[in-house]
Amino acid sequence: MNLFVCIDDTDNLESIGTGELLENMMREAAVRGLAKSGFVVRYQFLIDDAIAYTSHNSAMCCTAQTDDRAAFTAFCESYLRHNAAEGSDPGLCVLTDDEALDYAPLIVFGRLAQTQVLTKAQAYAAAKAFGDDVHLSEHGGTGIGVIGALAGAGLRAGKAEGRIKGKLYPPMDRVEWTTEEFASAYGVGRFADEDGSEITENLTLRFELPTKLVYQAGKITAILVEKDGVRMPKPKIKKNKG
Repeated sequence: MNLFVCIDDTDNLESIGTGELLENMMREAAVRGLAKSGFVVRYQFLIDDAIAYTSHNSAMCCTAQTDDRAAFTAFCESYLRHNAAEGSDPGLCVLTDDEALDYAPLIVFGRLAQTQVLTKAQAYAAAKAFGDDVHLSEHGGTGIGVIGALAGAGLRAGKAEGRIKGKLYPPMDRVEWTTEEFASAYGVGRFADEDGSEITENLTLRFELPTKLVYQAGKITAILVEKDGVRMPKPKIKKNKG
């Protein structure tokens, strides 16, 4: 069975982030033989004083494959209860990944979360329409993380654009690549310009600086930019805090 797994509001200012917690949870699930998981996508939601969030108000979502949904979901619930940070308000969503499902109501909910202040009641009402195809639960504090967890799962189900967790770092011994070679080495399924226009030709690029991949048009996408006549993956440089 294929699933979307999304968690939100699991951290505090001193703890590991929600994305790292999700990766750790899925790694443990794999060790226990409960599930295999895919890459993690970050979805950004509204920043507003009326919303309690740690730093960015974003949820983290991945895909999972399991033969025992009930056991896997129970494991996720237990993992969050025992590993979410003190003072956090964790929410968990486990949603069936099935093209036959009409995710439109959840996609709408996810988009609303990016522009409006939503409530737990709205989240549970949106989830209720999906019956056994969605699990939504809270695991500490106020439990408001269920809002972002459901919204993130809905956006992922709708193939909405998001950032893939982590950076790619260039290897020490190679700079020049073709896009076909880069795609094969890093699991990239699509290249695009900054405006989202897809690049299909096999170009030569230089990979000299760290970059972040994005989830766009339902695929792992590398954004390419041009500098001094040379194409390169869009650099992602850590900003100094001052």
